[in-house]
Amino acid sequence: MPIPLLLDMDNACGIPAADVDDALALGLALASPELELVACTACAGNCRAAESYAATRYMLHLARREAVPQGLGTDAPLRRDRTRHFQYLDSKRDAAASLLWENVPPIPAPSVVPPEDSATACIIEAARRHPGTLVIVATGSLTNLALAIEQEPELVSQVAGVVHMGGAWPSPEGEAGWEDSTPDIPAGVWRDVLRFNPLYDPEASQLVFASGIPVTIVPGNVTMQCVMPPSALEPWRDGVDPLVRFLRRAAEPWMRWSHDVRGLSGMHMHDPLALAVVLWPDLFTTRTMHIDEARLLRPDATFLTDLDNGPAVHAVTSADHDAFLGRFVGRVRSFEP
Repeated sequence: MPIPLLLDMDNACGIPAADVDDALALGLALASPELELVACTACAGNCRAAESYAATRYMLHLARREAVPQGLGTDAPLRRDRTRHFQYLDSKRDAAASLLWENVPPIPAPSVVPPEDSATACIIEAARRHPGTLVIVATGSLTNLALAIEQEPELVSQVAGVVHMGGAWPSPEGEAGWEDSTPDIPAGVWRDVLRFNPLYDPEASQLVFASGIPVTIVPGNVTMQCVMPPSALEPWRDGVDPLVRFLRRAAEPWMRWSHDVRGLSGMHMHDPLALAVVLWPDLFTTRTMHIDEARLLRPDATFLTDLDNGPAVHAVTSADHDAFLGRFVGRVRSFEP
């Protein structure tokens, strides 16, 4: 039987200088018969929640999957103020490099905008419909899920598991370190302004990690090593489906941005890799680690530790990146509604 899946995303697809990996994860989910996409919810991080909602709605339309329930979350974390975070992201959209996005199809605004608490209701309803089997893949902040747990404590026993992309463990002394920065963003901005995924709303992350729901974390130590080269988009050029064509056109400018501005050999595949943990578990190794809650709330991305002083989680420690990229490209190319 297909695994019931809820995707909670900060889907910034189509926004200049914004990551496209949430959209690629959604494309992979839609193309995978092993998964039953039962709902999509929009959170904040890479973009505002309403922008994520619109991008996801458009992709579901292209895939002829409009019947998949959607929910809109809030931009506001439980306690933190992220005004400066979005001010910086907005400034990047106006930069000269945003010209790379000139040929990306515009995302139509939804004709009806749901209330911003509908993501919470969507998560609760999906868990009630699939008790004990629902898997939530969260590729942005964890605010929506935390609010759902606060509103419906029984959710903890109804959700089979959560897979969350984010966080890291500190690199051992003498080894090349994991970096929560990229060369196109000043170090001070990373230190004082930008916060993504578990750090966007660390209090919400703390609540989810300590809730008792089985959590698997796919950390930056692993995802930063997964880089999809430009040649991987070539098989999508002859795709006849509108969704595949859209994903290629949306991915191309981010691929060029990653190469020209960040100096990478391709684009990072953070969120599709997180989804693949559910889809192709044979590609990954995991082990039990713990959440250093003081470091998480600091907030500091290197909150994964071997010290038994916080909630236990499953942490992905390695992945077969080449096998993943081969399966990913072929699966999306073969998409059929």
